[in-house]
Amino acid sequence: MALTPGEFAVFEALVKEPTVRRELECRPYLVHAEHLLIEKTLRSTVQHYEVRSYAGDADLILAADVLTDTGQSERVAFLWELKAPQCPLFEYDDNKHRCRPSADLIKAENQLLHYVDEAVANENTRARLGVAHRKDIRPGGIIIGTQKSMLRNLRYPRDVEMAATALRVRQERLYHAQGIRILLWDRVLDAVRPVPDI
Repeated sequence: MALTPGEFAVFEALVKEPTVRRELECRPYLVHAEHLLIEKTLRSTVQHYEVRSYAGDADLILAADVLTDTGQSERVAFLWELKAPQCPLFEYDDNKHRCRPSADLIKAENQLLHYVDEAVANENTRARLGVAHRKDIRPGGIIIGTQKSMLRNLRYPRDVEMAATALRVRQERLYHAQGIRILLWDRVLDAVRPVPDI
């Protein structure tokens, strides 16, 4: 179901809040972004879970029946870690010509990896999610920050390019191999923006 313009305005205000971290308030709106979070053809309604485990509490697990490239149906679960729209992704490194991940991004990476590892190994979790095979529990990714918070203490607008380069390097060298995506909250906003009546 699509967001109403009023609901969208509330979500947008949470994302654009300049200082107070609003990840918990933003999480319920992700139900409207299933098509963005699962880049596969859905055969069933996505079920959302928050799962407690020895490794901690996974922020969001999406489990759904999806179509494979051969037209078969498979049950897959994607784990997502959420950090607030106000969290920066990167900060200046000691060498001012590159950026390093923020503590928030490193924490999210670490949480996501441990939650996926725990879910894959835990037979009870797989049964609860309805996932038969370990390979079908996968990292979805991390939702963190916005275009404006790509870099902590931004000095010059061009420095956003340094943060974009740091993200691209991590994507190419680390994330893509594991199927991990990084989404900004403003990308989620774009995906759930109501279509204006004509």
